[in-house]
Amino acid sequence: MRKQLLLTALTGCLLLCGCGESLPMTQDSAAPAGTETQQPTETAAPSEETTAPAADPGATSLESFTYEIRDDGTAVITKYKGKDKEVVVPSSIGEAAVTEIGQYAFEAAFSMERITLPEGLKTIGEQAFLDCDSLKDITIPEGVTSLPRAVFAGCTSLEQLILPASVTDTEEELLSGCALKDLYVMNPELTYANWGLEDMEEKCTIHAPEGAAILTWAEEHGFPVAAG
Repeated sequence: MRKQLLLTALTGCLLLCGCGESLPMTQDSAAPAGTETQQPTETAAPSEETTAPAADPGATSLESFTYEIRDDGTAVITKYKGKDKEVVVPSSIGEAAVTEIGQYAFEAAFSMERITLPEGLKTIGEQAFLDCDSLKDITIPEGVTSLPRAVFAGCTSLEQLILPASVTDTEEELLSGCALKDLYVMNPELTYANWGLEDMEEKCTIHAPEGAAILTWAEEHGFPVAAG
């Protein structure tokens, strides 16, 4: 009788233990109540890169310049960083017209031999081309009205320069240290303002319209002149 009772008790314990085992979770099992189901996150499309302003075709790369775009929609070249022999300043940067060469912008650009300035240029800053000792060719656009102090000082390779008729104001040392052979002054009313011509070892020929004020100065100081 005791053996039968003991066997019955053991059988009951085994049944109770078996009922306590958890069933394996399947993929179709529901998530516990109150638990938020995590949704896969969508990867945002990469934003488009900002396109750098473009210079006009044929101009020197904008990477060679630092510049500023002003509130009025114009641009100023503040520094040239390149080492090209020939430089073409862009007439525009994006939508902004280049109207100014800043102070010291091309100072000591020793490699530069020729530079083309944009026709829409209005302003050239003080000492903009200081000590460009290899510079041989530059044309000042019509529209530039003022040439401040020492713009071309130290340009020892520059042999010819034309000051267009639009130039009405100049400052001292404009051509200090230069070795010009020919200087063309197209504004008959433009007067000499201590440009540094008198310090040249050899006097250049000054070309100007008949009766120009600069011719009077040139003759008084023994410079050869060509009127007309």
